[in-house]
Amino acid sequence: MKKLKQKIWKFIKSFCAILGGIVLIIGIGAVIVNLYNRGGVYVPDNSALTIDFSHHITEAEDDSLLSEITEESSIKLSKIIQSIELAAHDNHIKALVARLDTTDLELAQVQDIARAVAYFRGHGKKAYVFSQGFGPLGQGNREYYLATFFDKIYMQPHTTIGLTGIAIEVPFVRSLLDKLGIEPEFFARYEYKTAMMSLTDKNMSASYRKDMNNLAQGLSDVLISGIEQNRQLKEVKKLVNQAPFSAEKGVELGLIDGIMYLPELEKNLQKENVENYIAVEDYAQAIKTHEGDLPVIAYLTLSGVIDKGESSNEFDGEIVIGSKSVASDIAEIADLPNLKAIIVRIDSPGGDYNASDEIYNALKNLKIEKHIPIIISMSGYAASGGYYIALAGDKIIAEPTTITGSIGVLGGKVSLQQMWQKIGVNWAEIKIGQNADILSVNKPFSAEEKRLFNASLDEIYDDFTQKVVENRHLKRNINDIARGRVWLGWQAFEVGLVDMMGGYAEAIESARKAAGLSEDAKFILAEYPRSKTFSEKISELLLAGQVKERKLLMHSGVDIRYLKLFKRLQYDTVLPAFMIKM
Repeated sequence: MKKLKQKIWKFIKSFCAILGGIVLIIGIGAVIVNLYNRGGVYVPDNSALTIDFSHHITEAEDDSLLSEITEESSIKLSKIIQSIELAAHDNHIKALVARLDTTDLELAQVQDIARAVAYFRGHGKKAYVFSQGFGPLGQGNREYYLATFFDKIYMQPHTTIGLTGIAIEVPFVRSLLDKLGIEPEFFARYEYKTAMMSLTDKNMSASYRKDMNNLAQGLSDVLISGIEQNRQLKEVKKLVNQAPFSAEKGVELGLIDGIMYLPELEKNLQKENVENYIAVEDYAQAIKTHEGDLPVIAYLTLSGVIDKGESSNEFDGEIVIGSKSVASDIAEIADLPNLKAIIVRIDSPGGDYNASDEIYNALKNLKIEKHIPIIISMSGYAASGGYYIALAGDKIIAEPTTITGSIGVLGGKVSLQQMWQKIGVNWAEIKIGQNADILSVNKPFSAEEKRLFNASLDEIYDDFTQKVVENRHLKRNINDIARGRVWLGWQAFEVGLVDMMGGYAEAIESARKAAGLSEDAKFILAEYPRSKTFSEKISELLLAGQVKERKLLMHSGVDIRYLKLFKRLQYDTVLPAFMIKM
């Protein structure tokens, strides 16, 4: 065990070193620069590219009219990476200046951007961060971690560095359900497939606590190692236990480089010949892919919870990956002329098993029929049903902090029988067929119904794990990896669930190689899902009443993220209902 821990720690440190390894990063980034060109937006000389990380950053394109109505500016993560790497070659761009207070980026997405920043700096250009505080007292860990990849960090006076460590919160509502007369009856395969414990249990089981502790410790190790590497500090773990710190204390400890207001920073940057500023949103608008009779690599983004039917964006912010919509996209991709490879970008905690299987099968059939290589790029999450889809790929790429695995299945129902008795409601029933009411919420499972239901879970679990063994060519016992265990990307690499560490640029480079294209070859990146038509946007606009409902929830003080966690419990292949605070 000691040797294994040393091996893992060595791997973490080596990856952090890779982030600073300019030669490798420049080689990969050059592929992206060769893929795009900057078009019509005017960029004056001596400009700085600016990024405000408080803006909503998405995996999939948010091109709905609803986003315009709500005045929520958003930009794709890939557009930020493209912009930074193209700016590295743009003679008009002298520096990168980021505003970094709070962000909704997952830690894995932060690492993707961090490599782009390293690429920018590798071309002799400076990158600066200005902050009015990393997180509200605490929970500024990922923000500060990202800041450490820049050359200099400056903060406004009397602000706070919330480098307070990782916390994972899990809601348990069994006591409330008992009071209401609601009996949850759920079954799982197996002890680490713990999503329904939020309903069935009053506290964490030993296996649940072990899994969550492993997750928290893994995230913490990556954060601490990265900060020590980037800021040349020692014993950051001790600092975490003493945080939060004032900006003034941060200078003393070497966490940041200076204290000033933004106008003072801009005045200082004039000495570096920075006179103008262009926002990344504006710069990204000018990025164009090549056109013409060129090889095509398709880029399919799957972001959200997986379900049957059409893809959608719910009022509470939950994005649904509809298997019907995705299957249609895959069929369209299959008909692309000159198609050479496919990248599937996954950011999903899982969802419906049959929907995941439909997408997996569509990808496998395309690969077999068209002889097209498929590269999987995992973002913040690619777990449970999300990992199931990833098995269709020839190569799986994950960030060190991607949350993945959770290979297992769960299901069941709640019985409201006791609640009906409490409030004086009686249900009459007529049924034809012994098990016609097996999923009725008006009664608990019978012994025979439990047997039938568990048999169906066994069948799904066996199918899921068999596909893992076959597609990943595993030699070890699958139950040492599966049974619902949650893995971080670097842990998944150690146990054979993924092939390499990396993000957007590494996926493009892997697809280029798999397609047999030379390093200097130009090609087209065809992005899916396609942008909505005007009529589709108008149809969404008619549902704009949902916006008001969402805003009312937000202003009521209810944390929408908790509502989304409980909503996800309807699915059979989904992550546990935990919330990571960092």
